[in-house]
Amino acid sequence: MNVTVEQLTEKLKTLPENFLERVWGYIDGLSEEEIYPEIPEWQKNEVRERIEEYKRNPSSLTDMDDVFSEIDRELDEN
Repeated sequence: MNVTVEQLTEKLKTLPENFLERVWGYIDGLSEEEIYPEIPEWQKNEVRERIEEYKRNPSSLTDMDDVFSEIDRELDEN
């Protein structure tokens, strides 16, 4: 589908303002030079270390359901 700038402009003129804001955000996202920023090496190393720690001691993990239950209990106490 070939769309011209003129056709796009005419179509945009008919949109409600809240849609225009969404379109603008989408265009901004498309125009970013780097959509997927480079992950810093220190973050990669941190993930590698955590994976290795898990492999050495898999029972050291806490189940997320337990974490959420504990948070709920603490919030109920306050």
